Amino acid sequence: AVLNLRPGESRTISYRAEWPADLRGQVRLDVTGIDAAPVLVTLNRAPVPGQTAPATSQAPLAATTPAASAPEGKPPVTPIVTADNNAPAPAPADLRDAQRLSFNEPMYLMFGAHDGANAKFQISFKYRIFEGKDPNSKSVLDNLYFAYTQFSLWDLAGDSRPFKDTNYRPSLYYYLSDTGVKNSVLSRLSVATGFEHESNGRSGDESRGINTLFVKPTMYFGDQTDWHWRVAPKLYAYVGKSDNEDIAHYRGYMDLNIAYGKPDSWELAATLRKGTRKGYGSVDTQLTYPLARLLPGTAGFLMAGFFYGYGESLLYYNQKTPWQFRIGYALSR
Repeated sequence: AVLNLRPGESRTISYRAEWPADLRGQVRLDVTGIDAAPVLVTLNRAPVPGQTAPATSQAPLAATTPAASAPEGKPPVTPIVTADNNAPAPAPADLRDAQRLSFNEPMYLMFGAHDGANAKFQISFKYRIFEGKDPNSKSVLDNLYFAYTQFSLWDLAGDSRPFKDTNYRPSLYYYLSDTGVKNSVLSRLSVATGFEHESNGRSGDESRGINTLFVKPTMYFGDQTDWHWRVAPKLYAYVGKSDNEDIAHYRGYMDLNIAYGKPDSWELAATLRKGTRKGYGSVDTQLTYPLARLLPGTAGFLMAGFFYGYGESLLYYNQKTPWQFRIGYALSR
C-alpha cells in the first residue's frame, strides 16, 4: 500500500505472516527512503513443554507469533520474536556477524603509482561451520568459523603487469561477536582465537610460509551508532616458520588495529606492527567513506590507503618497500 501522511500525522501498519518452523537468528527490518532507525528482531524456538524459554538479548516489546505448522505427530514450534524499537541503530559489525557467511577482514581494490607494486586487492570472508538452535550460544561448536583471506600486490608499471606476490591465509577459529562484557566505557567486546596458516604458494628461494596460533579481542569504546573507537590487538605465536625463521624480527608478535569512525560516515583505521629488532615494523592506514552518501543506491566505500615499512606481503617480509599511497573501492572495511 501507498500511504500519504500529512505533517505530524502517524499511522500504524500491522503485518501478519506464518513463520517457517525452522527459522531462527537475527532479522533486520529497514524502512527505506526515510531516515528511520532499523529494528533488529531475534527469532528463537519456543521450548517444548517442560523446558524454559531460551534467553534473548533484547527484552522489551516481546511478542509471540501464532504457532507455525509442524510435521504430523510432533508438537508445533512457536518462534519467539523479540524486538526493541527504542534501541539505536546497530553498528554494521553487529549485522555482519549475524550472517552465516560474512565479511572477515576488509575487501578492497586500490591503485597507486610509486615504484612498482602499486596496486593491491584483498578478498576475505568467514563461514560459521555449525549453527545450533540458539543464536546466542557461546559453545565452541556453535561458534566455530572457517575464514579465508587472499591478498595480492600488483605491479601495473611492469611490462606484463605481473602480480609481484599473492598471500593465501586460511584459518580456523572460535569467534564470539559479542561476549556480553560491557561497562560505562566499553560498549562491546568480541573475541576470536584459533589457528591460521599464511603462505605465498611459491617454491625455492621465494617460498614463504608461517603457521600461528592467535587470540584477537576487539574492543569498542563509545556509541557504536555514532563516532566511536575500535581497538583490536591480534596476538600470535609462531608454530611454524621454516621458510623465514627471522620473520619476528620484522613483524613481531602482534598486529594492533585501531580505528575511529561512524558507521554512516568517515572511518580512519590503522594496523601497526613492531618487530623485535630496532627500527623494524610497519604502518598500514585506510580512510573510508560510504559511497551511498554520494551516490544513493550504491554500496561499499571509497577508500584511500597508505603503507610504509617492512613486509607489505610475505615475500618482502624483510625488505623495507617504498611508501605507497593508493585510492580505490572497498566492499567492506
